[in-house]
Amino acid sequence: MKSFLPNDIKDENRKIIFDIVMQNPELAKVEITEKTAMSFVTVSKIVNFFEEIGLLTATGESREGSGGLGRKRTVYRFNENSYVTVGIQIIGSRITALLINLYSKVIDSYSTETDIPFYSEQFVSIFEDIITRMKEVAKRTNSVVLGIGIGVDGAINTRKKKIRMRIQDNKEQDYNYEPIIENLIHRVDLPIFLENDVNASTVAEFRNLENAGQPLADLVHIAVGDGIGGGLIINKELHRGFNASAGELEYMCFDPEYRRSPSSVGWLESKLGIQHLLSHYDLGSEADIEACADYVAKHLALTMVNIISVLDIDRIIISGKTVALFPDRILKRTSYYVEQYAEWTPTITYSDSQHSAAVGAAILSLQHEMIKVISG
Repeated sequence: MKSFLPNDIKDENRKIIFDIVMQNPELAKVEITEKTAMSFVTVSKIVNFFEEIGLLTATGESREGSGGLGRKRTVYRFNENSYVTVGIQIIGSRITALLINLYSKVIDSYSTETDIPFYSEQFVSIFEDIITRMKEVAKRTNSVVLGIGIGVDGAINTRKKKIRMRIQDNKEQDYNYEPIIENLIHRVDLPIFLENDVNASTVAEFRNLENAGQPLADLVHIAVGDGIGGGLIINKELHRGFNASAGELEYMCFDPEYRRSPSSVGWLESKLGIQHLLSHYDLGSEADIEACADYVAKHLALTMVNIISVLDIDRIIISGKTVALFPDRILKRTSYYVEQYAEWTPTITYSDSQHSAAVGAAILSLQHEMIKVISG
């Protein structure tokens, strides 16, 4: 059994109470005590600390004790805008930035188009302008900006500190991301959390399901568009793998004769990427639409069966430009083929969320930085 130092216990107690007040926006100290195994003194100290750092505010209201008896209790309200993060998604030439509060609600949004890539020195000034705008909005809402989450459409290898980005002619190239991030941090004076865009989107989709009263432990998210990627949540945690490359579905292959060159995309991406489909099917023809939907569905179903046969995950979300071509047909046929290929019948749904990578990146940044705040 793990042995906790006193500071570990204090931090764990603060996290427990933070989670309670997140779920119950208005509570008295006694009510918080009743929801925990802590003493009233411990709860009182933590509530007072949360009030000092702006997380809680005494409302001026009071409640009677149990059954209308006993001393009145001061009620504390949770300040959902007290701490915020900026979520940025960089997908192709489109940059979208969101200011997100503690409940993952969007306070402000901003989008722009640029052909300047994320790894270019010229990108720094664009990034700085975006963060300056978000800081100004946060100032008007009396919010403290804790950090920035960036969801970018590249494969991130945390062991090698590399990010693989698509360049011209559908080829890929590796870049060392540490100096890129360090340069951005220096310019905006905020911590930055870098994540693959599909992983970030998966976090947002998971939170959406929780907020909709559909709590899960596990989730697979498959995004198919210019490329193909997957996000995995296992036991409520984003699973990144040894190299943080879990979910790089572009390399999944169903052709034993295929050989990948160092700069080319993987087999599955070469088959399901939207440019490949548009070059092989006439989407003005009903017959080609049917054939394309069937082709996509078969490949998606094979992908899903390979994933769930290993991980036994029941909930799958599909998204992206390819699926958006004809989502109903692809969703229906994919489910049909999964049932043909395996005995499982997972719940498969389609998501058309536009800014989920930005939301998820902001959530990941918030989770990382909020621990520091409540630890004092």
